[in-house]
Amino acid sequence: MKRIKNRRKHFRIANPLGFSLFCAMIILAVGLIVGTVFLIRGGYLRDMLNCARSELNGRGASPTQIAEVSEAPETPAPSVKPTDSDLETPAIGTPVPETPTPPPIEPETPDPNAAAGPTKDPTSPLAGFTIGLDPTRDGGSKYKEEGEYNLEFAKELAAFLESKGATVVITREDTKKEVGNSQRAKIIKNANCDIALRLMCNHISSKTSGCYVQAPKKHKSYGKALIDLYSDATGIRIQSGKKNGVEQKNDEVASACGCPCVLLIMGNWDNKTERANLRDEATRQKMMQAICDALVGQLKK
Repeated sequence: MKRIKNRRKHFRIANPLGFSLFCAMIILAVGLIVGTVFLIRGGYLRDMLNCARSELNGRGASPTQIAEVSEAPETPAPSVKPTDSDLETPAIGTPVPETPTPPPIEPETPDPNAAAGPTKDPTSPLAGFTIGLDPTRDGGSKYKEEGEYNLEFAKELAAFLESKGATVVITREDTKKEVGNSQRAKIIKNANCDIALRLMCNHISSKTSGCYVQAPKKHKSYGKALIDLYSDATGIRIQSGKKNGVEQKNDEVASACGCPCVLLIMGNWDNKTERANLRDEATRQKMMQAICDALVGQLKK
């Protein structure tokens, strides 16, 4: 009697097609598992359920269908605080208000009756008068330093008189160019000056000081009024030997300028103390005010 041996059964797939199907099933199963895990962890499954629930609500699904979709747990979405840009950005379709365009600025039409220059106050004490100033000792003089001072003071005096309403004409504008007496007289005359004043400092000695006026006989009263006001205001005494502070003398400029004209000797340039006094700002202010008062007194006669 033959003995039957028990053989172990082994799983064999002899057919290549069957083996391929087997491998495909394994790969598909692994892919389903990995895909499910990916959908759950990434939140995609939750989004799909929400979409399905919304779709059922839109189509009028039954409560049973909605409940089946709602069974899946819903993970709350994190709240995001709106930024300033989100608040300022209008919704799509909202009309953007137009920025109003400012009206064009029309240029002002100039007034044809307006004056070209600044209007002078008619109540000013020297309004309407033209005054000639003649600073002596120009570039051709050996007294160069004094000539520079005479011109500097004349320009300062001109600005002071103009602030009182006067029109001022100066016979020279720099210290380099020499201007003769005949030309100085012509400048004053051509300007139709109402009154003129020549300015100079004396050169005597370092120990002498003082001021005085040289004036033609017919303008002696003008010279006297000027020297009295000038000496009293500045404290510069009248030079010794000059009676009443006025020396009667005709010069080429005073004789030919066509208006009252005198020469004011403001002080002695050789005297260091008096020279420093003439350069002092406070003293110059007093000098200008005294001269202005004398001119106003003569012009108002």
